[in-house]
Order: sequence, then C-alpha cells, then structure tokens
Amino acid sequence: MAEEGSEFDFSPLLQLIAARNVKKQIPAEPHWAFCYSNFQKDSPMIDFAVHQCLGPELQNSFCVSHLVLRALDTVEDEMNLPSEIKVPILQNFHLHIYDGNLNLSCGTKKHHKDLMDQYHHVSAALSELQEGCQEVIVETAKRMGAGMAKFILKEVETVDDYTEYCHIVNGIVWVEMSKYFHASNLKEVAPPDCLADSLGLMTQKQHIIQDFMEDLNKIPNAPMHWPRQIWCKYVAKLGDLALEENSEKALCCLNDMVTDALSHAQSCLELSRIISIGTLALCYNNIQVFKGGIKIRHVARLCAKVIDEMKSLSDVYGAFYDILGTLKTKINNDDPNATKTLHLVEAIRKFCENSGLLMNQRSSYSEMGLEGKRYQVQQGESFLVKGQDDPFSLVADELCLIGNRLRDMVVAQEVQLSLAAEYFFEMGVEGRRFRPTILLLMASALNVSPPGSNAFSGLRTRQQRVAEITEMIHVASLLHDDVLDDANTRRGVPSLNYCMGNKLSVLAGDFLLSQACVALASLENTEVVTLISTVLEHLVTASLIANSCKAIALLANQETEVAMLAYNYGRNLGLAFQLIDDTLDFTGTSASLGKSSLSDISHGIITAPILFAIEEFPQLREVINCGFDNTANVDLALEYLEKSRGIQRATELAIEHANLAASAIDALPQSEDDNVRIFRRALVELTQIVITRTK
Repeated sequence: MAEEGSEFDFSPLLQLIAARNVKKQIPAEPHWAFCYSNFQKDSPMIDFAVHQCLGPELQNSFCVSHLVLRALDTVEDEMNLPSEIKVPILQNFHLHIYDGNLNLSCGTKKHHKDLMDQYHHVSAALSELQEGCQEVIVETAKRMGAGMAKFILKEVETVDDYTEYCHIVNGIVWVEMSKYFHASNLKEVAPPDCLADSLGLMTQKQHIIQDFMEDLNKIPNAPMHWPRQIWCKYVAKLGDLALEENSEKALCCLNDMVTDALSHAQSCLELSRIISIGTLALCYNNIQVFKGGIKIRHVARLCAKVIDEMKSLSDVYGAFYDILGTLKTKINNDDPNATKTLHLVEAIRKFCENSGLLMNQRSSYSEMGLEGKRYQVQQGESFLVKGQDDPFSLVADELCLIGNRLRDMVVAQEVQLSLAAEYFFEMGVEGRRFRPTILLLMASALNVSPPGSNAFSGLRTRQQRVAEITEMIHVASLLHDDVLDDANTRRGVPSLNYCMGNKLSVLAGDFLLSQACVALASLENTEVVTLISTVLEHLVTASLIANSCKAIALLANQETEVAMLAYNYGRNLGLAFQLIDDTLDFTGTSASLGKSSLSDISHGIITAPILFAIEEFPQLREVINCGFDNTANVDLALEYLEKSRGIQRATELAIEHANLAASAIDALPQSEDDNVRIFRRALVELTQIVITRTK
C-alpha cells in the first residue's frame, strides 16, 4: 500500500485513458500494422495503457497475446459452431496458433471477423517474439481453451463453477497481464496473482450481469453463465427473469449476483477498478438489466471524471467510498441478500476509512451524478456547492392550495372535533409544511407528463392528495405527542391539549387520521393504500416520508428502481431529520423548537445523543435505569452527555443519512428536462436544510 499522502501511479487502465490524446505510431510492417490496428479497435483503453507503460518488446508481446486470446474467445462466442466442432477447436487451439493458414470464419463484430479472416498476420507477429514470451502465450491459450471447452459441455451450476469460469476467461488474462507490467518494473501496477485474479473475476462477473439481455436475445441461443445455484432460488428458468410478472424476483436475483461480484472488490481495491464498481452499483436493484439492458453512459462519464480529477490513491479510495455509498442507498431491507450486501459494502467503506487516505474535504464521485454538483463534508457540515434552489419557494403556490384544502376538509365535518383540528391549522403551529414540500418536489422531480397536459393535471391532483394525507397523519401524530408529553406549547402558542384538554386533543388526532384514511381510499390504488397503511402502523418520521415518497413515484408509474430510490431518499432524509431533532432537544430553545427543551429526556425518552453517550460512559445506563422523576438524574445524565461526543456523533450520523438521501436523488435516471433537474437540486438542497436547521 502506498504511504499516506504519497502520489500513486495507478492502474494502467487509468493511465491509458489519461493518455487518450497521445497518438501512437502504427508500425510499417503489414503484420504488425494489422495487429496494432485490431488491438486498438478491440480494446482502445488497454492499447493506450500498453503504449504508455511498456517498452517496445513488451508492447509487442502484450499485443499479440491479447489477439491470440481474443481469437480463442471469438471461437467460444460463435454460436453457429456446433459443440462437437467447437470443443476440439478450443482444446487444440494452442497447437495451431502459429498456423498462417488457419481459417476459422467467425465473429459478430467486424474487427473480430477481420481478426479470424486475417489471422496469418497474428501468427507472423507471434513467431517474431522472444521464445520465452511465445511459450507463455501458448501455455495461456492451452489453459483457457481447455477451460472454455469444459464449460461448453457443462452448465454453470454452482457459484464455484461460475467463479471457475470467470477465472478461465478473465482471471487468467489479468494474472498474465500483471506479469508484463512487473517485467517493466511497474511494481505498483503489478499486483500478486491472487489480486489480479480477483480483479479479473469481478470484471468478468460485472460483464455477465450487465449483458443479461444481450446474451438472452442472441440467435442462436448463447450460454448465459448465471449460476443455477443463484437463479433457481427465484425462478424455474433463467429466461423467466425477463418476464414482467417476475420483476421483484428478478431484482432479488440480480442483487444476489451483484453481491457475489462485490465479494471480490476489497481484495483488488488498490487496482483502481472504479469502472467495474460503478457498473455494479448501476446494475444493483436496476430492473433495466432485464428490459433491454442498462445504459452505460453514466459509467462512461465517471470514467472521464476519474481521469480528470484523480491524482492520488486517496482519490481512488474516495471514489470507491462514494460509489458504494450510492449503492448503499439502493439496498432494500426486504431483499433476501440485503444483510450480506450491506455487510460487504460497509466492510469496503470501512477499509477505505481505516486506510487514512480519505480526505476531510473532497468531491463525491457518484456514477450517476447531476452535472455541476459536488457534495463536500467539512468540519461536520455537508453543503451544496452549486445549484442551490429554495425548495419552499418552488412549491409555495401549491403549499398554499394544500393548506386551504386541509382547512376545508376539517371545517366541513363534525363541529366540535373540526374546531379542535382547525385550531392547529389556523394558529399556524404546523410549521413550514416540510413533508408536503418534499412530496411536491419529488412529484416534479419524477413526473414525465408536461405541465398543462390533462395527464399532468390528473396525476398532479392525486400526488397533491398524498401530500395532504401525509400532512394530516403528521398533524395527528403531533396532537397525540403533545398529550403524551404533557406539552403546554406548540410552536410558541398554547398547545391544543392545554387549551381544550387531553381527551378532545386525542379525539381530534383520531378524527384527522380517519379523514386521511377516507382521502387515501379515494386514490383507488391498492399499492399506495398499503404503503400509507404501513405509515399509520409505524407513525415515525422516516417511515412517513419514505413511504409517501414511494407513493408519489408509484402514482407516476415509475419503475421499481426509481420508486425505491424515492423511498430511500425519504427514509434517509427522515432519519437525518429525526437525528437533528434529537440533538436540538438538548441544544435548542423552547421558542425555536415548538416544545419544551429537554422534553425527551424529561419524559424518559432515550434518543441518539444519549445512546452514543452511553457507549463512552456505560455508567450512564444506571442513571437512566433509575428514571428521571428526580431532576437530579436529569442533571447527571446531561453532565455525562456534555462530556461525551454524543451530540457530535448524532450530528455526524445525520449528515451521513443526509448524504445518502442526496445520493439517492443523484442515482435517478438522467433527465434532459431543465425543470426536473431544478426540482432534483431542490431535493438535494433540502438535505442541507435538514442538517443545518435550528428548529
């Protein structure tokens, strides 16, 4: 590992892209001219790396080795060759690589077909290499050919089979590649064989995952190489993953495959394989893998970002850390592999943290970032550098409309209860209508119908109804909380229970919940009803915002992946909000909070700052167990809290969740609509507002 702060000449794959503007000289000899021209067409990135990192003799060896193995791979991929013909060719290919008359017309890409039709150029170049290099190429072709032949005759049944196959077709290549760089004294890009093999395994598995639909649609049929041990847990036939009715099962299977690929990531972290990690993050929980394939333009943009902005190993670790943070936001707790995936992601991110190479202030590399936006963490604060829009102003007119409709709903009902409920709205103690703001912004960030159209109008009305339902549920929870907390004020005015008594306050909250249920039923959407019913069961901030955001996406007929990103945004924003709320109970004032300061601890409610303080001072647990009826215990608990990092750690955790929420917006499919981009920036800005608020 490079020492902290040292410069790092990372992987030739990155160096090679950095040299993308360097024009190399094609040799004059026809056979070498053909070899280098075909090499460049087949893998321009590796071609540039070879020319930047290796001397002339090793360049020639690498080029010929690549083309020989590419020819072998082209034979394996040729589906028009029956197995009884293909298997002997693969097994004996190493015996014929010097044959200038070798004639195997196959290949789907033009430069692959050219390679096979004019293979005599490769055999001529091979014969001119040093004897030792020729022997290595022959032996590698022999091993790969035998392995490929084995899996022509044998399906990939187990995960071990899958890993063996990936080793044969790519792990061996990376191991041999590393030897060339080692021979050029490029020690930092010549890892041990085991690490090079891990890189090959992860890269090959990434391609197999990414190319599902391309392989499925090949005519004639091609082997898919997804291990039966994984996919049979979800469907009867591998192709069934592409069926619409199997979408949820397909995502679980996909996430299983991505998790398996991630198991190789940490061991090859220093090899800077950012693109593979970025692609795996893009594939994870992405139903598009089974609907025509995913668009890799986001990963291509990351590739350019890698080149332009990465200067040291700390940049590499930072990129891994942030990309995996984006993947983390996509993990669905209901996924059967969620725990394993989360463990792998957190282990790699922890490895990055413990390396000492993450900078305190740095750009965030997300494979699907909004242009012109960077998140930074500095001195415990997260802030948006560019593209700030006031979220509340963007939806001010709709918020006013929703406020009026809410008042109309409660006024038109049973007189005494409506007066009680109306008190909350009329007195202005509901705050800035934070939750409806989130939902209206999310609606604009996801809607595909143009404003003014009938489709937009109908959809928008239904989404506004979700915002109203969410606000009624929130207000009902506040009315009930004030009773439980025996609160005398709310937002600086007397609370409803103080003015009208606990009984009427509870009934008013129940009345609002019943109105929310009536409004919910009017949406006539079973999935949305189920989501909001979950909120009614939990009645916690994160659940309310998360499920409501997902409901907004579902009403807009968004894909499952987009709905989950909306959910993850709401969940992480809600958690950040609650964590800051917990800290403000100790640091804020009664006037700013809308409730008595120290309200939680006074009522025996143990929140994040206290929990973190207990980790530093276990004796605090005994104080808590004694209860807080005695104010001396409250004072003692506060003394421990003040000595601890409880408030700081709760704030840091809030920042982490805020950044995860921002990453979820970052991961939404790219849009060319300027309005959509504005509303997405506003959703990101809300994450900053949440963690810097004082009330």
